[in-house]
Amino acid sequence: MFGFVAFAVLLVILLTAVARYAGMTVRKDISRASTLVLTAAFVAAVLVLWWLATRGEHVEDRLLAPLILPSPLEVLTAFPRLHFQQALVRSALTSFGRVTIGFVLATLVAVPLGVYMAAFPPVSAFFRPLALTSSYVPIIVFIPLTLAWWGATETQKIGFLFIACFVALLPMVIKSVSDVAAAYLDVALTKGATQWQLVREVLFPVALADIWDHLRGVYGIGWGWIILAEVVNAQQGLGYLISVSERRGHTNAMFAIIIVIVAIAIVCDRAWRAGGRALFPYRRNS
Repeated sequence: MFGFVAFAVLLVILLTAVARYAGMTVRKDISRASTLVLTAAFVAAVLVLWWLATRGEHVEDRLLAPLILPSPLEVLTAFPRLHFQQALVRSALTSFGRVTIGFVLATLVAVPLGVYMAAFPPVSAFFRPLALTSSYVPIIVFIPLTLAWWGATETQKIGFLFIACFVALLPMVIKSVSDVAAAYLDVALTKGATQWQLVREVLFPVALADIWDHLRGVYGIGWGWIILAEVVNAQQGLGYLISVSERRGHTNAMFAIIIVIVAIAIVCDRAWRAGGRALFPYRRNS
C-alpha cells in the first residue's frame, strides 16, 4: 500500500513538473501530428519497459517471472497456438456477436425509455426505482441471477451483456435529454408544436449527438464485461479462451488475447467516431 501511494505521489509530481516547465496551456489543442507522436511515444515507452522487465534467457535473470509477465516475444509466439489449436478468430467473432447483440437490445430499450423519462416527470417517477437500481447495484450480481433465469446458455450470456449495457446507458440518455436547453422547447411551443413533436423533433434530435457518444462508450463497456459473460460454460469466445489459458498457466496466451480485445476495441471505436463525424458534421471541431 505504501509503495502504491508513493508511486501515485511521484506520478503527480512528475506530471506537474512536465506541464509547468514544458509551458503547456490549459485546454489548448495540439496538432494531429503531435498527438500521434505523443501516443506513439507512450506505446514505445511501455514496450521498452516491458522488454527490460522480461529480458533474460533464464527465469532467475529476469525482473519478473514469465508466469507474472511474459516477454513480448513469448506473447507473439502464443498467437499461432491460439489460432490453430483454439480457434482464436472464431472465438473473436463469437464474442463480437454476443457483445453486439446485447448492446443492440439494450439500446432498443434504454434510449426510448431514457428519452421519455427525461421528457415526462410521471414516467420518470414511475421508473425511478429502476434507474436507482441500475446506479447502485453491482453488475457482477447479475451473473448468478442470469444463470438462475436462463441457465448456462447463450441466452444467459447475451442477457447479462444486455443488462450491463442497459444499466450504463439509461442514466446517460436521461442526462443528455435533460440537458437540452429549455429555449429550444420555448421556440417550438411558440410555433405551435405538440407535446409529441417536442419529443420527436426537438428533444431527441438535439440530444442525439450526445447520445451517440454515449452509445460509443457503452459499446466499449460491453467489451469490458465479455470476460465475465463467457466465464461460465462457454465453448467459444475470448473470455472462454482467457479462462482456459489461466487454468493452464499460459500467461502469454492471456496477454495475447488481451491484445486481440484491445485491437478490436480500437477498430470499433474508430468506426463509431467515423459514424459520428458522418452523422453530426457540425461537431467535428467541437
